[in-house]
Amino acid sequence: MVDIGEAQKNRLAQRLAMASHNREDSGQLLEATARALQSGEDGSASQLEALVHAFENERVIVPIRVEEDPRVTGIHAGEAGHDPVGFLRVETVAGPAIAAFTSAQSLGAYDPNARPMALSFRRLALAALVESAGKVIVDPSSRDILIPRSATSALAQGDHWLPAWKDQELRDLLFRQAQDECSSIIDLSVEYAGMGVCRVSLVIDPQAVEEADRAQLRERVLHTIDVLNSNKRLRAVADDIQWVPRWGTLAG
Repeated sequence: MVDIGEAQKNRLAQRLAMASHNREDSGQLLEATARALQSGEDGSASQLEALVHAFENERVIVPIRVEEDPRVTGIHAGEAGHDPVGFLRVETVAGPAIAAFTSAQSLGAYDPNARPMALSFRRLALAALVESAGKVIVDPSSRDILIPRSATSALAQGDHWLPAWKDQELRDLLFRQAQDECSSIIDLSVEYAGMGVCRVSLVIDPQAVEEADRAQLRERVLHTIDVLNSNKRLRAVADDIQWVPRWGTLAG
């Protein structure tokens, strides 16, 4: 009798989608990915930026769909359009995301019964853009690092990712637009707030209260937020935006 379990392993091994086809890859944590994970707190901007940069060249691990007995189904995985990769979707605070793991060990901690498969992040990113609005969650239930749509889109196209909070031209554009709508806004900053959220802070001159009714000022600020929120360039690089108006003065 044919050992179907062993035959499965042989077929799946042949389908490992690694660009380098590195036979020495046993699912271990790769060098650049390891450095990225140590570059900041889990979910921090610095860690996210380093991890996305690492994924430009390094693979991730995904769970592979276990093939049913072909004597029952009549179909081998990978034949007739049956892809052996079954992407795992996980619910996050930012919505559904495709799960990726930094190592076979991380996958095993999540699901001891899962069968690991190495996959280039670019291929995973292409799937995420179709299946989860571009969101990928790295090492779910442990590190829970969300890769936002703008990053997966860049990696899917082979581009370098420029985060919204590092885009000085975007910040300057938003600030000019804000001042056009409300001259009491004297500064603006864009920061990463975690789990794919960009925080845009609007600094309002406290002296503006002396020159206008507080309710009127509030209406102008809210209108400004509505205008900025529809900025196409901002929307292209930020899925979820947190608007934070606050009192403040310019340094110096």
